[in-house]
Amino acid sequence: MRAHLKPHIQLRILLLVFGVLLISRALPAENETSPSPARPSVFLNQPGAFSGNDETSTDDSNPGGGVIERTLTLKDAERLALLNDATVLSAEQDKIVAAERVREAGYLFLPEVGVQASATKYNALYPFSLPAAGNALLFPQNSPGFGNTLNTIMFGGAYMNMNLYEGGRGVNTYKLAQAAQKQADSRYKAARMNVILAVKRSFYHLLLTQKEKELDQDYLSRIKALLQNGNLDLWGNLESQTQLAQAETRYAKISHKLRIERLQFLKSLNLELDTPFRIVGKIQTRPVTIDIEKAVLWSLELRPELQSETYKAQMDAISVNLAQSRRTPTVFISGDYDLMTQNFPVDRNNWDATLGMKLPFAYDYWSELTKKRAEQRQGDISRAELQDQVRLEVREAFSDLMFWQNQYPILSDEYKKMRSLYERASQSPGKTLLKIRALSSLLGIQTAYLKAVTQHLLAKAKLERAVGREITQ
Repeated sequence: MRAHLKPHIQLRILLLVFGVLLISRALPAENETSPSPARPSVFLNQPGAFSGNDETSTDDSNPGGGVIERTLTLKDAERLALLNDATVLSAEQDKIVAAERVREAGYLFLPEVGVQASATKYNALYPFSLPAAGNALLFPQNSPGFGNTLNTIMFGGAYMNMNLYEGGRGVNTYKLAQAAQKQADSRYKAARMNVILAVKRSFYHLLLTQKEKELDQDYLSRIKALLQNGNLDLWGNLESQTQLAQAETRYAKISHKLRIERLQFLKSLNLELDTPFRIVGKIQTRPVTIDIEKAVLWSLELRPELQSETYKAQMDAISVNLAQSRRTPTVFISGDYDLMTQNFPVDRNNWDATLGMKLPFAYDYWSELTKKRAEQRQGDISRAELQDQVRLEVREAFSDLMFWQNQYPILSDEYKKMRSLYERASQSPGKTLLKIRALSSLLGIQTAYLKAVTQHLLAKAKLERAVGREITQ
């Protein structure tokens, strides 16, 4: 006799078989490979720009050979750093907190209003006051004071309190919150400027190191080519091998320095330290014309740190006013409206309106006032010291800028001169050792020129940070 399965069991088996067929069709065959979608990258390389697409993009800094590199310009690096830097993010939250404090301080000018309601069931053995019912006096049952059957009471009410005059404490509190908000904005701007300066330093140092590695690699290959084609005596062979060993050591050191610079660059962007990337940029600059006296005046007006100290001075002055207002009387108005009943409809209501004055006697009034005045003087001293420090930073940055602005054209002319002489000399036969020495000298002057240009770029960035604004050409 053949057993029949129940209909719901048959349906489950059919669904299971159908699911297995779908999964088997979706799985690729063993000899098929599913191509992984490539992430789009933005190439902003300009003609003549030096890009950092060297060995470091495929060696141990990029362990995944199939991973697509991120191409970063200076603007891209600044944008990423501002998005990821913890100091900037924290300062941004400080701005939000300060804005909400200003809003909270504005609520001090509004009356305090509210409603309340309660229902109480009680059994009184002796008279007592019920705070939840507006301090109503309740008596025991069978007492002529409040009826014989009262064991439930319902209470509702509304209240309002408002200070009409409090010696300027509310206004000063609001001004204090506004000054704190402006100070938070200044700290946010200062944090952004610090991050941008740090990114520029890391970016240009990495760009310079990559170019140095490229030059050292070319220098090493040229030496090896000359040694293969040259006939040298024992002393010449000794000197040539010494030059080769020095070139290999120099190349190893610059390769190690490049790996460190890449890690520091990723750290400045707050990215993962194993992120594959390459940078695109130019090691070139132009002269800058700026009046040092104007730069000092700009810094005293635009530096966020000085603006923050100015707002702190306002906050100190407001704090002194708040301390003085503690002995000022407060005039207030308040009102209440109460409803109380045992049974509906409501048949009992009370209301009151009060105009009053409070005069506090604070024992620590003079000590608090003295403390606030001392803090105000401390702020004045700190602000004067910061102004002197800003003036010094501007003049030091300006001195560095002028030095490298005068230095890099000289090195450029010397490099062009030596390059021309080397190209003319390379067309004529000569001793191998002399060619190696000429290559070494040419590499030295070219490296010195690139370092001078990089230092000029960094000096300009440092001066912009010291002034607090971008310096146009």
